Amino acid sequence: MFGFGPKIDVSKISEEVTGGLALLVDVRGDDEWSSGHAAGAMHLSVDRINRGETPTTDTSKKIYLYCASGSRSSMATQVLKQKGYDAENIGGLSSWRGAGGAMS
Repeated sequence: MFGFGPKIDVSKISEEVTGGLALLVDVRGDDEWSSGHAAGAMHLSVDRINRGETPTTDTSKKIYLYCASGSRSSMATQVLKQKGYDAENIGGLSSWRGAGGAMS
């Protein structure tokens, strides 16, 4: 929540997302998503992931997940990894912003 999450390489993630090699997934709630999110991100709440929804059927595509503080994205990462996805928790949205990540 205060930018102390994992070190984020915004350029690398953005290039992978733009190139179709990865997905950036916001797992926060609808109201949080509506108030602003990382540019290029898609929205799939942790609740939906816990109910079995996935952001893609391509398990070889890298999935970067974030929430507000890193807690919900950590849970979602574990669920997706158990399903065979290459998922990585990049922490909270403040870490994304702090690393220079663009917002929408």
